[in-house]
Amino acid sequence: MLRQVRAEARTWAPFVLVAGAAAWIASTISATGEWDTDTWPRIQALTHGNIAEFFRVDSMMGTFASVLQAPFAAVSGGGVLVAYRWSAFACLLAVGLLGLYLARIAGRRGMPTLGQVLIAGLCLFNPLTIGALDTGHPEELLTAALAVAAIATASEGHRYRAAVLLGLAVASKQWAVIAIFPVLMALPSSRIRVAIVAGAIVAVLTVPALIVAPDTFSEVHGAAASSGRVVSPWNVWYPAAETLSEHHKVGSTSFTAEVHRSPSVLGSLSHPLIVFLAFALPVALALRRGGFRISGPDAMALLALLALLRCALDPVDNFYYHVPLLLALLGWDGLAAERLPLRGLAGTAIALLFWHWSHNLSDVQLFNFAYVAVAVAVGMTIALTLFARPEPSRRGRHGSTDPAEPVHRALGAPAGSGI
Repeated sequence: MLRQVRAEARTWAPFVLVAGAAAWIASTISATGEWDTDTWPRIQALTHGNIAEFFRVDSMMGTFASVLQAPFAAVSGGGVLVAYRWSAFACLLAVGLLGLYLARIAGRRGMPTLGQVLIAGLCLFNPLTIGALDTGHPEELLTAALAVAAIATASEGHRYRAAVLLGLAVASKQWAVIAIFPVLMALPSSRIRVAIVAGAIVAVLTVPALIVAPDTFSEVHGAAASSGRVVSPWNVWYPAAETLSEHHKVGSTSFTAEVHRSPSVLGSLSHPLIVFLAFALPVALALRRGGFRISGPDAMALLALLALLRCALDPVDNFYYHVPLLLALLGWDGLAAERLPLRGLAGTAIALLFWHWSHNLSDVQLFNFAYVAVAVAVGMTIALTLFARPEPSRRGRHGSTDPAEPVHRALGAPAGSGI
């Protein structure tokens, strides 16, 4: 009996620790950031049973992120800050569960206990988590956790779990479209079926907003497709930005602030460029490898590369945008199962360095140069890992190499089928 109790305690202890850690991090939140103006009105509408108003509210957050947070906000019983803490707890719990899942996979593949603990711990305890919470964007944590978990489950052959996770990720925040190809490429089969199920989930969660409030839907997704003209120092476009002095008035107070503006064409093209690369690079990798299927670690590496490009090419890149990059690096460590999660440790250290530096900026140009240099170095390293050594080309059913075979395999059709 005692042995059984101990075994059950060992089974449940990690979950209790993760839940406790998520609750502690949530309890330390001291401000709501943008959450109270962007997400809170939607959650209030949902908790009051006003479904139509829920879809009418102008919010950049995806439907699923708001739906998940709503029950936690409803039971908080307090003001906006308390509701935000409870909502953030839901997203932190998702990240913590991802850490346990990756650690479990790593353990099965031979990673020592210390490495597993580091993977689980770093998923929650890192500066990017704090950055997302401070700015009021816990949904970034949720979306990244869902996307990375979708690749991990796909690599293990769990097709419908991967489809559900991918669909929920895209329905949580638009940037998750960069995870579509890594998930499909990690699957051993049934890619069309998985894509259909994921697409159906996205449609169920987003089409009602189009029906109920088409104007709001168009405005939100139009804003997501364009970054405007503001440029932050966290991207490759900053050196080309124009510095302007703008006059602002808040109440009776007037002040002048320096802002960095990009050419208008850059604001309209940067996000479409990111989406284009999210499709073009996986196709290029499939052609280079001679097949659409890649290993789980390579799929995580591909997501990390696409997440890095999303950050570096977005004119309004924010610190917390790098959450999916770090979680993808930790996922890569978990699926590759080395002795320690060196990629995740390196990513956390770099994030910590830039986080501290961004709070003590004396030379923005130097900061931008350092960021771009690191982004290029990391991106080239990941790209070389993926593209340097192609796998041996596979043969068609009649023994000849079919250059269209990667596309046929991607669609689940036999080579030479003519589609």
